[in-house]
Amino acid sequence: MSDGLESNNTASDEIVRNRYLDILHQFTLRQSSLIKLEDIVWNIAKTAIAELGFEDCVVYLLEDDGITLRQAAAHGPKNPVDREIYNQITIPVGKGIVGHVARTGEMQRIDDARLDPRYIEDDDFRLSELAVPISHQGRIIGVLDSEHHAANFFSSEDVRLFTTIASLASTRIETALAMERLEKTIHHLEQARSDLECQAEELREARQAAEAASVAKTHFLANMSHEIRTPMTAIVGFADLLSREDLDRQHQAQWRNQLNQNARYLQDLIGNVLDMSAVEVGEVSLNFEPVSLLETVAEAVDTLRARADTKKLRLETAAEGLLPDAIITDRVRFKEIIVNLVSNAVKYTEQGGVTVTLSTERRGTDVLLSLVVSDTGIGIDPVQLNNLFKPFNRVHDTHQMAGIEGTGLGLALSREIAKALNGDITVSSLRGTGSSFTLMLPAEVPPDTVWEAQPAVNPFLVRSPPIQSDVIVDRAQDLCDLRLLVCEDSVSITSLLEVVLEAAGAQVTFCANGSAGVRCFDEQVEEGRPPDLILMDMQMPIMDGYEATRYVKRLRQDIPVVALTAFALADDIDRCLAAGCDYYLTKPLQIHTFTQELRSILERFGA
Repeated sequence: MSDGLESNNTASDEIVRNRYLDILHQFTLRQSSLIKLEDIVWNIAKTAIAELGFEDCVVYLLEDDGITLRQAAAHGPKNPVDREIYNQITIPVGKGIVGHVARTGEMQRIDDARLDPRYIEDDDFRLSELAVPISHQGRIIGVLDSEHHAANFFSSEDVRLFTTIASLASTRIETALAMERLEKTIHHLEQARSDLECQAEELREARQAAEAASVAKTHFLANMSHEIRTPMTAIVGFADLLSREDLDRQHQAQWRNQLNQNARYLQDLIGNVLDMSAVEVGEVSLNFEPVSLLETVAEAVDTLRARADTKKLRLETAAEGLLPDAIITDRVRFKEIIVNLVSNAVKYTEQGGVTVTLSTERRGTDVLLSLVVSDTGIGIDPVQLNNLFKPFNRVHDTHQMAGIEGTGLGLALSREIAKALNGDITVSSLRGTGSSFTLMLPAEVPPDTVWEAQPAVNPFLVRSPPIQSDVIVDRAQDLCDLRLLVCEDSVSITSLLEVVLEAAGAQVTFCANGSAGVRCFDEQVEEGRPPDLILMDMQMPIMDGYEATRYVKRLRQDIPVVALTAFALADDIDRCLAAGCDYYLTKPLQIHTFTQELRSILERFGA
C-alpha cells in the first residue's frame, strides 16, 4: 500500500511540476512580447502568480528616488477591478518585510506574521508572507510579495518558483524602466527645449522691442529736430526780414502771416509732445464746463483754414440734424482733438478737400456727439491701420512722401484724450481714395439747452485773409549773377530763400523734391549753364537729398553741394558728407549772414 501511495504522490507532484513548468513557459513567452512596464508587472501578478494558484500577490517597484517602494501591480483582494489597486500604499526601503528585502536583497519567508514585528498590515492581516527581490545585475529594482491567511503556507518549492519568476521578469522590468526613464528624459528635454524656445522667443521679442524702442527714440529725436528746425527757420528768417526799416505794409503783412503760421505750428508741436508725456504718466488734467459747441468747432476748424488755403484745398463743415448750443466737456481738450484730426487730414491731402461733419444723438439728458473728419487724401494701407494710433508711428511711405511733416503723435494723443473724455476715435480708409476719422464723444447737456438745426454747408465758416506772395528786392549783392539750384520741399522755407537769395543778386531755380532737382540739373548742364552752387534739403518726397546729391556728384565733382537740413545730429552730418555734400548748414538759418556764408563756401571751393 505504501508503495502505491508513494507512486501516486510522485505522479501528483510530477503533474504539478509540469503544470508549473508550463505556466512558467507561457509566462516567459508572454513576457518576451511585452514592452510597457505596466503590461509586464500586471502579467506577473495576473498571469503567472494567479495561474499558479496563489490567492494574493503584489509587485513592488523601487521609485526613482531609490528610497521608496510603490505598489505597481496586484492579484487578489488588492486588485478588485481590472488594473486598479485598492488602497495603494508606498513602503520606505528598510521598513517592513518588503522594505527589508529591498534593502538587503535577501528573500524573506515568514511562517507566522504574529511573531514578526516587521509585518505591515495592508488590506488584511495574513499569517504567512513570502517576499523575494527583483534584481538586475546585482541592483534591487523591486520586490515580489505574496501573503496567505494560513500559517506555514509557503514551501521551499514556492520560494524557488517566486525567485524564478522574479529572475525571469527582472530583465524585462529593467528594460521597461530604462525606457520609461528615457521617455521621461526625452519629455523633460522636449519640455526644456520648448521652455528654451519660449525663453528665446521672449528674449527675441524683448530684444526686438528694445531695438524698436531705440529706433523709435532715434527717429523721434531726428524727427523732432527736423520738425522744430523747419518752422524755426521760417520764424527766425521772417523775423529778421521784418526788422528791416524799408518795408511796406503789404510785405509786413505777408511775412508776419508766415511767421505766425510757423509759430502756431511749432506751438502745436511742442504742445503735442508735452501732452503725450502727460498722457503716458497718467497726469492728464480735465476741466469740465459748459462749452459752446458751434463756436468751439468753428475755432478749431478755422485754425487750419490758412493751411488748407495754401494747399488750395476745400475745408468744409456740415451739420446734420438738431444740435445743442452747448455741451459739458473739457473745451481745450475737445478743441485739441479737432485740430489734430483736421490737421492730419490737411497734411495727407493734396487734391480735393476736407469735410468736418457734426451730428448728435439724444440720450435722455445726455448727448452722444459724432464728429467726422473726411478727406480725399492718400488713404491708409489696411496692414498699417493697427499701428495708426501708436505714438511716433508714421504709417505713410516716409521716403516717397518725405515732405509730409509730423512726429506721429497727433492721432495717438487725440485717441488717448478722447478715452479720457469717455469717448473714442475710429477710422475707415481706402488706399488712394481718402480716410474718415470719427470722434464719438458722450457729454452732458446743460439745463435750458437750445436745440437748433444748422445750415447744410459750412455752418462754422470763418475765413482768414489770403496769403500774399510778393517779394521785395534788397540791395545786398553777395551772390550777384550766380546761378543757384535750390531743392527744398517746405513752402515757407522756399518763400524765405526766394526773398533772401534773389535780394542778394542770385539767379535761383527752385525744385520741390530731389527728382525735380535732378531733372533741372541735367537740363542746366546740357544747356551749358550749370549751377554755381546747389542747396540741397536732405529730406524730400519722391527722391531725397542723399540720392540726388550722389547723382550730381557722379556727373560734376566741381559743383559744390551744400546740405540744408533740419536734421542736426552727429550721424546726420556724417550721412550728408558720405552722400557727397561738400558743406553742411542746419536750420534755422541765420538770414543776416546766410548769403555771406554761401559766398565764403564758393570762395573756399574755388568758384
